Amino acid sequence: MGDDFKFEVGSTYKNMKGAYEVVSIHKDTMVIRWDDDQRITTSVDLQKRILERMRYDNDLQQRKNEGKKHKK
Repeated sequence: MGDDFKFEVGSTYKNMKGAYEVVSIHKDTMVIRWDDDQRITTSVDLQKRILERMRYDNDLQQRKNEGKKHKK
């Protein structure tokens, strides 16, 4: 996920709490809504860093799992 990554209004993403929809974006903040209709205003940068961290953790776990398969 490079610097060219952009959130889009109406699109769905996922953080540790679960899937959410981007309701609006204004400069460096955005409003997001989960399925239970809970909404928060958050930093675009924070949500981007969360997505990057989750992707990193997922990739790391996959590499660990592949390593275990090769040892068997």
